[in-house]
Amino acid sequence: MERTVTAIFKSPQQTKEAVEEIQGESLANSKISVLVRTEYIHQGSFQEEFAAELNLYPPEVNLDRFNSWLVQAPPMEVPNLGEVVAAGPLANELMKRPHGEGLVEALLSYGLSAERARHYEHEVRTGHYLVLITTEHEKVNSVANALQKFGGRDIEKWNKEIDHPLHPAH
Repeated sequence: MERTVTAIFKSPQQTKEAVEEIQGESLANSKISVLVRTEYIHQGSFQEEFAAELNLYPPEVNLDRFNSWLVQAPPMEVPNLGEVVAAGPLANELMKRPHGEGLVEALLSYGLSAERARHYEHEVRTGHYLVLITTEHEKVNSVANALQKFGGRDIEKWNKEIDHPLHPAH
């Protein structure tokens, strides 16, 4: 039976390191999703931000930090979030949503409760990276540990048949 693990990251570097670890250990194969608002995707040091502002052409908005491990959708408008960049199965889920439905409804399809889905939507709205991973039951603890190891917070494990976390990872 598959489980979903969710986590919030503050920086693209933390997110990248966690995804690399999970990919390197074959803990989730192609079921890793990342979501961030486009205005926050190029967070970095002051020098990097300043250099980006000096470019005559704006940098392409993408999740290139993930070395083509994640299939990315083009930037899209999501209700209550604005323009986001999403990669992985969650991107497809967001694109298939009926007009007016957004991240909360997509997260409900993974088994998250409405309360926690709204919490994750708020985190993305305020500039954090959402990582959502679907994996086999036997690998769920290893995935949660890897997310925590690289600075993930609000890590929770979900089952589609239960509308509350199995047990938050702390």
